[in-house]
Amino acid sequence: MGPFFPLLVLSILTPQASSSAEPRFLEAIRVVSARPAEGFTKGEVSLKAPDGTELLLREGDTLAEEGGAKLKDVASGVLTFTRQVTGGDGERGESLIVVRFDASGKTRVREYRTVGDVPTPRAPRPDSR
Repeated sequence: MGPFFPLLVLSILTPQASSSAEPRFLEAIRVVSARPAEGFTKGEVSLKAPDGTELLLREGDTLAEEGGAKLKDVASGVLTFTRQVTGGDGERGESLIVVRFDASGKTRVREYRTVGDVPTPRAPRPDSR
């Protein structure tokens, strides 16, 4: 059985409860090439939009088409973006967008949102026996 985090609470919102756009652009693009970070060089990815436009993004760059999503990490087969989101009641939070891609460049997108007061997770304490 894996670790247990009793104080880990995440408020996950459905897309209807947020004013931020869903990651539709990232679902429609193709990944042409991706190079993970190496030494002092930032990772970068080349994307092809549905209209044929090619985009080159480096870690730290912002993707305006995706509500200001910032490219956080480039790994083999996976891109990670973050962006600010607002919940239905005006609370602010953060969204983590994970884009997986196959050898042909086809993407699969998952978005994880946390909004509101989310306590900082603490590691479980060892049993004091």
